[in-house]
Amino acid sequence: MPRVVPAPATEAALLADLYHRAWLGCERLLDPRLVADQRPSATDVSAWFLGGFEIYRVRHDGHVIGAVRCCFPASTCLVDRLAVDPDLRGRGVGQQLLQHAIGRARRAGVTRVWAQVSPKLVATQALFRSLGFREAGQVCAAYWDEDVLLLELPV
Repeated sequence: MPRVVPAPATEAALLADLYHRAWLGCERLLDPRLVADQRPSATDVSAWFLGGFEIYRVRHDGHVIGAVRCCFPASTCLVDRLAVDPDLRGRGVGQQLLQHAIGRARRAGVTRVWAQVSPKLVATQALFRSLGFREAGQVCAAYWDEDVLLLELPV
């Protein structure tokens, strides 16, 4: 299994391409505005590196095949932007990325890791739950007209 490492800012375009591929076709399941928000441009990804986010990625055969983003507001860790190449799903890449993010949160000394997941993304929700995340609440993200689960993991 390839290693999870910090993504360099020079890979912003490759990361944006991964997010584009990872969310292809999701408009059939989710509000198109939510899907559009999950497909950042290379400029948006570049801004993440300047804005206090940590981005980790996995490469295989010269391609970025998975990524996750973390930030650390108020003694917690927010994990978002988990994406895996659609051709490589189900092979442990997402689990490896999420375990890395949880380990990073532990090293940072935070007390909780948070994530938001659409209840319609059953496999993603199952991945988070398999690593100990529990539902802490559910909100309707009005802009997207979608329910979102707030998941929590005490660390």
